[in-house]
Formats: sequence, C-alpha cells, structure tokens
Amino acid sequence: MPSLTTRQFALSKAACLGVAVCVGLMAGPAFAQDGAAPSVDQYKLVLQEISDRRTNLAQRQFYIQQQNEEIASLSTRIAGNSASSASDELLPLVREMVAEIEKVMVSDLPFRIERRFALLDDLRADLQAEEVSVFDVYRRAMQLYSQEVGYGLQVSSYQGLNPIADRQGQRYKACLAEAKSPACDLSKEQKIALENGAEIEDLEEQLYDGNYIHFGRLALLYLERDSSEGYRYNQTTSQWDELSNSELLGLRQNVRIARGESAIGTMTAPIRIGEAGADAS
Repeated sequence: MPSLTTRQFALSKAACLGVAVCVGLMAGPAFAQDGAAPSVDQYKLVLQEISDRRTNLAQRQFYIQQQNEEIASLSTRIAGNSASSASDELLPLVREMVAEIEKVMVSDLPFRIERRFALLDDLRADLQAEEVSVFDVYRRAMQLYSQEVGYGLQVSSYQGLNPIADRQGQRYKACLAEAKSPACDLSKEQKIALENGAEIEDLEEQLYDGNYIHFGRLALLYLERDSSEGYRYNQTTSQWDELSNSELLGLRQNVRIARGESAIGTMTAPIRIGEAGADAS
C-alpha cells in the first residue's frame, strides 16, 4: 500500500491564507503605515494581494479535494488488508502528520494557542499508548488537520488574558482586592455565585481581561474589556504592537460583529504589508 508523503500533509503558513476573500475582509485605512493616509501604490499592493489570495484559496481547495480522494483510496486499501498490516502502514504516516501540524502551530499566529497545543499533546500521547488504536489516532489527526485548515478561513473572537506579561490577570487581581470595584466588574451571575458561597478564586477562569479576534491567519488582535487599550501581534518581531486610537475604534466594532453582538458588516483589520504573516507569497 503506498504511503502518503510528508509533503501532502504539510500545513505551511501559506496553506490557508484565503480569509480575506472568504469572509469579506476589506482593506481600509488600517493598511497605511504610521497613521498616514494610504497611497495609490499601497492600495494597488493590497488589491494584488487579494488577487493572489483568491488564487491561493482556489489552489488550496483543489489540494483539499485531492486529500479527500487520497483518504478514500487509503480507506479502501485498509479494508483490503489485515489490521496489523494497515496499522504498520498508518503509524509512520500519523507521526509525520503530527510533526507537520506542530511545525505550523509553532510558526503560526498564537491564537487559541493553549487549546490547540492541548489537542496536539493529547494526540501525541495516544500515539505512544499501546492500548489506543492507530486507526482512531489517524482519524483524530485528520480532524485536527481539518481544524487547523479551517482556522485560516474564519474570523473568530474569544476571551483571554491581556497579552502583555505585566498586565495579565489585572481584572482577577482587582477582584481579589475588592469584588465590588469597577475594575472587577462582576456580572450579575458572578455576583449571585458569590452570594451563594463561591469565592473569587472559584471564578478565576471567568475573569478574563479582554477579547482576542483573529482574521484567519492574516491578523491577531486584542482589545481590553473597557476598550482602553488594544494590541496587534507582529509576526516579524513576535511582539504585541499597541494600536492607535483610530484602530481601536474599528476593533471594538469588529469584536461585536465576531461575537454576534452586532449586525454583520464590513470589517477592517490593521494588517501591515510585508509582515511575515501578511506575505502574499
């Protein structure tokens, strides 16, 4: 039975960068550098990038179709071989898949990073466990692969701690100091929980600092709960750059749309042309 190569399952950073086309992301003033008005050349560059991403997306759709056909062929071959023989063929393949998925996660924008690596670690642990079927591990590896592909085609918002190390957990610390303080800002349900005997420590996971939003693999942004500050992850420097006031205004609306709290509309993202995560190549 022919094995699938590492190349076929490689999830390069460019594998799923069609999000600008898929979700209707529009290029706005945020594409300008240093707050200056975008020039004609910058807009031409953006339009060319969108065109490149359309082409890239079509290529990836064809790639996924090929993968589905290969999976169907592989399933047929497995059905015609003994369980031990099929297992011997699948095991190296699954190991390659896990290694390639990990490479992408390490080099990717750090969105939902704890959740994604937890799933990968569970998969890797099961891959080493003798009592776990390699067929089940293969199925889960394919699910994780599909999930990683899907991240490149969606705009999603989730809650979390402030990305700046010395500002992480500020809300939780404020609640420990004074649960009734404006900085703590407990919800009605959380206040009821405290009245019923819960401790602030019991609510720690609920006391997030703000909201993250990622535009596929184009941009990852963070907005504090009170909208007082916001940051954009810079893949070139692996640092969080603070957003300007004008960028914060657009980000507030984006978070509301992504969380379903506002009507769907045009979303703009402060993407820097030429940054590692924004390359069209």
